[in-house]
Amino acid sequence: MKRVILIKIIGVIVTLVILIKLLTIFFVEPGIRDKINAELSGENRSYLVETDKVHILIIRSGVELENIKIRSKEEQPGNLGYNGVIGSMKFKGIRLAKAIFKKDIHIREVIISNSSITGKFPFTREAILPVVTPFTIRISNILFDTIDIAVENSSNKQAFYVKEGVLKVYGLEIKKQDTLSLSIINQFDFSAKKIVSVSPNSMHSYTAGGVIYSEASNSLTIDSFFVHPNYTDYDFTSRYQFQTSRVEAVFSNICLYDFYAADYISSGNLVSTWIEIGKMDMKVFRDKRKEFRHINRPVFQNLIYNYPDNIQIDSIGLLDGNVTYTEHAEEANKSGGISFNEINAKIYKISNDTIYKTNSAFLEFKGDALLMGKGRMTILLKGRIFDSHNRFSLDGTLSELDANELNPILEKSAFVYATSGKIDAMNFSFMADNTKATGEMTMLYHDLHLTVKNKRTDDTTAFKERFISFVANRRVLDSNPVPGGEVRVGIIDSERDPERFLIHYCFRALLSGMKSSFLRYPKK
Repeated sequence: MKRVILIKIIGVIVTLVILIKLLTIFFVEPGIRDKINAELSGENRSYLVETDKVHILIIRSGVELENIKIRSKEEQPGNLGYNGVIGSMKFKGIRLAKAIFKKDIHIREVIISNSSITGKFPFTREAILPVVTPFTIRISNILFDTIDIAVENSSNKQAFYVKEGVLKVYGLEIKKQDTLSLSIINQFDFSAKKIVSVSPNSMHSYTAGGVIYSEASNSLTIDSFFVHPNYTDYDFTSRYQFQTSRVEAVFSNICLYDFYAADYISSGNLVSTWIEIGKMDMKVFRDKRKEFRHINRPVFQNLIYNYPDNIQIDSIGLLDGNVTYTEHAEEANKSGGISFNEINAKIYKISNDTIYKTNSAFLEFKGDALLMGKGRMTILLKGRIFDSHNRFSLDGTLSELDANELNPILEKSAFVYATSGKIDAMNFSFMADNTKATGEMTMLYHDLHLTVKNKRTDDTTAFKERFISFVANRRVLDSNPVPGGEVRVGIIDSERDPERFLIHYCFRALLSGMKSSFLRYPKK
């Protein structure tokens, strides 16, 4: 008898469960689906939302939405033209009592899978309408699994793409009447197969591959980062009125340690204890036949101080790098270049913290490289942070180098090349500030002989070029020291051009020391 009663009870329970499930499938879930679609696609909204299916997760106290489509309303004025598709959204662990009676929504986990967004809209803060939540919302974990984004700026050529992104957000809490923005995200992990950004003028594309950010270690790693101009050398520079450097670069194995991504996103603070770049290859091209833009440019220290938010980077290290600089001189037929290879460099203490206006701290740059792939060159730049005169020192050395290794840049820029000669060693040291650089250079060399070439025809045998070459070699001493003489010490004395940046400033300073070492009768 008891067994029969138990079987009947079980049968009733199973029947009730089946009935509830059928009611849920045929009445409750469609009703919830229609309610969601109607609520999210109101007359005052510029978009439509369509959800194909809604499932009630009774045991896990949750809801699952499948195949959600979001698109802009074609009839709306100023249609932004965007579309979105979400494969599924699962809300698990919903506390219904709090949600119904206290308007306090607490969800244990949200999983959003297979999302894609495409379209055009203005990339401005004004274009993003502020959304104020009427509830207090707490979500322990949110997972955006597989995000693909392809959006373009409707007002220019700027674009942004994300391929196979994964975002995990932890401990999200939104207070009642809070405005929804990225600043509410305090802890997250992120990864993406590829992130691409196109500049507003479409001149450059920036691509990051293999991006991983970990909240647990506060580290950001990037397998590769490309700076890719979208036009070739001369085609690129022809699109600008003034002289503009075309920079093409590849960085690989990039790591940022103790980097707080949420702080950077919400406030712009750039903080890291150590940034490592495993490999860098950079090519720079400049067409100096174009008009030069005469505007004053800030010194490199002010570029750091003028960063609008906090910047605090303890050190940056480049393990291996190559840089090739090519320019087309104003009267040259072809371009010429100079290269630095096997670069190893470190920068210490990049900061705009105003505490260093009273506490002493120094920015330092240490590096070594092969000049033209041959002569080893070392550099040490040091400057106090928040010095009123922006003073810095530069010390360096250059090992043995055949003079003709410099011909690729000398021929096309100075219209002179070395037919013989060798630099045995070079040491230099100077101090510089906002206005002037002064110091000394000792350059040891021997058997130097120069030949001048015609700017138009590249001819070196015509009478004019042969005569100028003779005069030049009479003015230039062929060795230091000359036989029986003492070592000449060159004087570095050069004024800063306020229209140029740091590299040009240092180059002109070194050039003044070289002239002082080479010339028989250097100008005072």
